[in-house]
Amino acid sequence: MLINEKIESILESTAREYGLNIVQVSYLRQTLQILVEKIDLSPVGVDEIEKASKAFSAILDVEDLIKDKYMLEVSSAGMDRPLVKLADYTRFCGRDVKLELKMPRNSEDNRKRLKGKITKVEGSKIFLETTLDEKLQTVDFEFDNVLKCKLLISDDFIKQLLKEDKNERKK
Repeated sequence: MLINEKIESILESTAREYGLNIVQVSYLRQTLQILVEKIDLSPVGVDEIEKASKAFSAILDVEDLIKDKYMLEVSSAGMDRPLVKLADYTRFCGRDVKLELKMPRNSEDNRKRLKGKITKVEGSKIFLETTLDEKLQTVDFEFDNVLKCKLLISDDFIKQLLKEDKNERKK
């Protein structure tokens, strides 16, 4: 098990106690970054981040998984959050993403970087509507082939958020 996975596993139940999900853990250049989001998907407040950060720090001190000196950085995953788990792709079906593949999808198309809309997920296969060679196409690739992926903030997404906010205020 990688250090990131061990840390996520150790902190997962504490995150839930604070109403948070851990989106991603990364340890790089003496910085341990933990991205979180609220379980109910509402915005994460600074006070919630601070409380979770203190709790995480205490647990990490006791567990002592990282022997070197490091900086702990806990923050909201944000609107352009990374998609890390296969379930993220299902959850954000219909949303625009920017991704990089580990290897090209096939021998005819050597592209590794794609932008487009997630249209569906079947098993471990992800389908993306994207423009290739000036034509709108649906391409597919295996989840295991994704190096990194994050949500894109588009005009349509902002309009949708504003519309939802307006509807919430009417209630």
